[in-house]
Amino acid sequence: MNIKKLFITAAACVFAFASANAQVIKGAEAQTLRGPYETNRLFDNVFIGAAGGVNYYQGEQDLHLDFKDRFAPAVQGYIGKWITPSFGIRLGYYGIKSAGFYYNVDAASPAPPAWAGSPYVDPVDSYDWGYKQKMHLHQVRGDLMWNISNAIGGYRSDRFWDIAPYLGAGVGVITDPKGDNHNTELVVAAGIYNMFRVCSALDITLDISQTVIQQSWDAHVAGSRQEYVGTITLGLAYQFKNRSFSRAHAPVDITPFNNKIKDLSKALDDINAKNKKLADDLEAEKAKKGKGETVYVPGETKYNPAPFAVYFPLGKSTLTDAQKNSIKYFVETSMATNKDRVFEIDGAADSATGSAKTNEKLGQARLDAVLNVIKSCGGNYKINEKNLGGTMEFSQTDKTLNRVVVIK
Repeated sequence: MNIKKLFITAAACVFAFASANAQVIKGAEAQTLRGPYETNRLFDNVFIGAAGGVNYYQGEQDLHLDFKDRFAPAVQGYIGKWITPSFGIRLGYYGIKSAGFYYNVDAASPAPPAWAGSPYVDPVDSYDWGYKQKMHLHQVRGDLMWNISNAIGGYRSDRFWDIAPYLGAGVGVITDPKGDNHNTELVVAAGIYNMFRVCSALDITLDISQTVIQQSWDAHVAGSRQEYVGTITLGLAYQFKNRSFSRAHAPVDITPFNNKIKDLSKALDDINAKNKKLADDLEAEKAKKGKGETVYVPGETKYNPAPFAVYFPLGKSTLTDAQKNSIKYFVETSMATNKDRVFEIDGAADSATGSAKTNEKLGQARLDAVLNVIKSCGGNYKINEKNLGGTMEFSQTDKTLNRVVVIK
């Protein structure tokens, strides 16, 4: 026996991949995605499977058996997880039975040798120079799986045929049919796991593997240092939700937006500071009236007021204290002295950002915020209010000037 048997099945992957990658079901899901991929959750992309087939034991003297006598039934059951579209792990049970040959070197030909007492020998099944071995074989093994279809061809959730070579290691136990004798060894394995898509939740599987064990596993030591068990099984695998992968999106650099917000906030602070200074100057003028000086007093002198604007940051509809003071000042100096005038109040958002639906809500929210301050001042004013929603009416070049409520 030769260690190259470990990689016989893996070599077949290279020849099969081109065909596997071309077998795709045409449909709405047909889209090739390449990484990086979003990290899936713990129980996403989990699968379970069961299969049945044959084991083919390859001991030192097993060639003395007829070819058909070397096969034994095999079953497997496993649970696994695809961590990425290309890399997965699984844990499973593999085994049930195997058949080998016990060779008696001391026997004289052509008479059959006497039964030498091997625990796995059935003395009824005699051959020239030895006996057939009947063994129960059990493995518990973990496998590392590499889906070369996704790794090389890109991830497709609807690919008909995926191929995943794997390497595994675990513990193997061999017993006689009666269970009176057993032998436990470490095992390693290599194989190819084929997945044929039935639907998004179900695959037909074809698993071809070669397991390597110590030569003494079957209680027959002669010659080579290893023995092998070849296995072919056909079965079904069920995929639990979530069953797909999404491509990770590159992070968005929001630094330019943050800088713009800072600039707008600074400009707004400057405006608020100017409004506060005007309010302070007004209070000072009111104080002068008590000293007999002729000064303008809000509410007592009528004049034609200029339009008044309240600007808002992107996506905001709340007012600062300084803005509220400015609105109250406008009410006292303009609206209170012109109660017979109909004031037009327009609320707006800039149409260069946000959806039409969002801008409609934002324009109304800004309009309501200003109206609430006006109402808090008391008085009965004639007002026509209008929500412009998204607009570029106030400036075509500077969209920040369209995030506004205008009183005129």
